[in-house]
Formats: sequence, C-alpha cells, structure tokens
Amino acid sequence: MVEITFLGGTREVGRMGILLETSGKRILWEYGVNVQTMDVPKKAELPLDAVFVTHAHLDHSGYLPALYKEGYEGSVCATSVTFDLMSLLLRDALKVQSKRGLKLLFMPHDIEKMERLKRIVRFGEEIEIGDALITVHNAGHIPGAVSFVLEAEGKRILYTGDIKFLDTRLVSGAEPHFKDIDIVITECTYSYKNHPDREKLIDRIREIAQETVYNNGILLLPCFAVGRTQELLINLYDLGLPIYLDGMGIDATEIILNHPEYIKNPSELRKAFSKARKVVRPRDRNEAVHNACIIITTAGMMNGGPVSFYMKKLHNKENCSLVTTGYMVEGTVGRTLMDTGRYIADGLDVRPKMHMEFLDLSAHTDHDHIVRFLEKLSPEKIFLVHGEHNPEFEKELKSMGFDAYSPEIGEKMRV
Repeated sequence: MVEITFLGGTREVGRMGILLETSGKRILWEYGVNVQTMDVPKKAELPLDAVFVTHAHLDHSGYLPALYKEGYEGSVCATSVTFDLMSLLLRDALKVQSKRGLKLLFMPHDIEKMERLKRIVRFGEEIEIGDALITVHNAGHIPGAVSFVLEAEGKRILYTGDIKFLDTRLVSGAEPHFKDIDIVITECTYSYKNHPDREKLIDRIREIAQETVYNNGILLLPCFAVGRTQELLINLYDLGLPIYLDGMGIDATEIILNHPEYIKNPSELRKAFSKARKVVRPRDRNEAVHNACIIITTAGMMNGGPVSFYMKKLHNKENCSLVTTGYMVEGTVGRTLMDTGRYIADGLDVRPKMHMEFLDLSAHTDHDHIVRFLEKLSPEKIFLVHGEHNPEFEKELKSMGFDAYSPEIGEKMRV
C-alpha cells in the first residue's frame, strides 16, 4: 500500500507538494509556492527520507529551503541545471518577499544548506529509497526538467511534473514511452484547450518584430527567465534586429549554457546570447527605450521586474508592440491585462495603445496530448494536479472510461 498526500497544487497552478509513504519511507515530491500570493503547501511533517524536485520554477521549488529551517538534514534530488537555476530563483524570491514586506519563508543560510546537501540526478538514473525505486525521465518542459516513476508495493506510479511532449528549438520533448504504469499523477495546466502550431506562432512573433522595428518601434517581450527567454533568443537573433536582454534572464541563460547537455543546440543559444545587448545599468535601460529594437525582459507574468519600467515608457506608443507568450496565474498583472485589456500596476491603470497579442508558446502539454498519453498508458488510476480546470477534466476522463480523480489540498489516497 502506498499512501499519497496532496499537500498543494491541486485544482490550482502553484505550490506543488506531494508526499508518498511506502514501506516505512516518506518521500516528498516538490515543495513550491504560489508565485502571486506566496501561499505555501500544507506542511510536510518531518522526518522525510528523501526529497525530489522536477524543475526550478518556484511553484515547484520555492518552499524547499523551509524544510531545512524546520530541521530537515537530508538531500534534495534534482538535475545539476535545476539546482543552479533554483539557487538563482530562490534568492530572488527572498528579495521579492522583502520588497513586499512579507514574512520571509526561509533565510539565505537555508538555501546554502540545501546546496551543500544536494544530490545530483540524471536522466535515466535509478535511485533506491528503502524498498522503493525511483527512475528519472526527461519531461521536456525546460532544461533539466524531469518526471519520476516510483516503483513500490507492486505498483508503478508516474508523476509527470510539468511536461511537454513536443520538441522546441531549446529542448527535446518528453519521453512518451512508459511501461506498465499503474497510477498516473499528471499536470493539467492546459487540460481545457489545445495549443496552436508552435512554428506558426514563432513566425508570427518574427513578423511582429520586423513590422514593429521597421516602424521605428519597440517589441516588448515579457518572459519567464528560465526557458522562455532562451527559446525566444534562439528564434529571434537571426533577424538581424537589435535585441536587448534585461532582468534575471541574463543570469539564467548563463547558467543554462553551463549545462549544455540539457539543451538541444548549445552553440546556437551561445551565439544568440552573445549577440544580445545586456541591460546591466540604468543607462542601458534608457538606451533601450530610445532605440527601435526587441526587448526580452522579466517578469513573464508582468508582476514586477524590469517590464514595469518599460510599460510606463511604452504603453501609449502606437508604434510599439507587446507580445505575451506564457501562462498567467489568476491575479497577476499579465492575467488582468489579458482578461480586461488594462495594465494595472505601479500606479498605472491604463488601456495600452501599443499593439498587443497573446501567442501561446506554452512549455506545458495540452488537452489532446494528455488524453493520447493516458490512452496509451491505460493506467488503473489517474490523479489530476496543477490545473485550474481539473474537476471538469475529471468528468471528461470518466466519460471516456478512466478512473480519474481531482483531489483537494490535504487529501490522502491509498493505492
């Protein structure tokens, strides 16, 4: 018997946390925060025998150092690039908490302890935790992202983490071939829709870039520092247009380039990065807004970061463009802009005059790919996590003959 407790990330996108108990061992998968509210999952009571994280994004990793604050003395297991990216993102999260006047969830020395005790894992590696065996698989989401298969008590349990099956120019898609899976815990971020053709979206971004810059305007691209920044660099650098890179995406790109085994074409990213003009001083930012160019900047959901500076300068300029490309959590500035057409942040409440488009360059899988994946696996039981529409998807899957369930936070299930 394996007991699964869903500590967070159910019926929402954010604060993932899954606790598995088997043969006397307690294993934690993920321990994240809600990036908008900084809400955390239910507490993972100690002792823990092992902790694993699928990738560096804060909704999966942002509460891990708090384990050390509580007295955890073991390792967190992740790929090498995930650890380096987590170090960057977690320290930035502390700055954000301080800036907002929030109580700090952990301290810098908790991050440092996690780094000292880290355990590097690789695609294809098998890790024994007592009688349980965990296998690591490429998840295709961002560089170094993984899925886990736990084999214990005669059951094989797959946790997808954030997963994407299609290749991008940055990373290879997830491995779709899992054998004899009994239980699936799957992300459902886009269970309610399908993504458009990615190559057509890239072509559209390139078209907007050319039209905007040739019209003496600026194309503003708010991006996630990890994953999206690098993919857009690769897809835009060969246009020969000036590209400014601002925010944490600079450090994230340098980290990713230090782990070339986790990206498809390191030399291409290195070339694209070398061509971009790095914004490192205030005068660089002022220079950028006075040039016809492309600006790739954080934050991806438009909450804080350099993007707020650029929106103040550019929102009323009709020859400029704003293209958003990623998931927007409920309540973020970017989500409000998508839903209402209004930019509300930092004292502004305006309807931008710049050309605006949302182009769905998601790093998550979509409805049809999840369904085909589940049909191929034909598991005994499916648990739905990491999605705002999971109850509706549960009903759909049940109508197809699956034993699917959308748990609530705190629920325990025995399999």
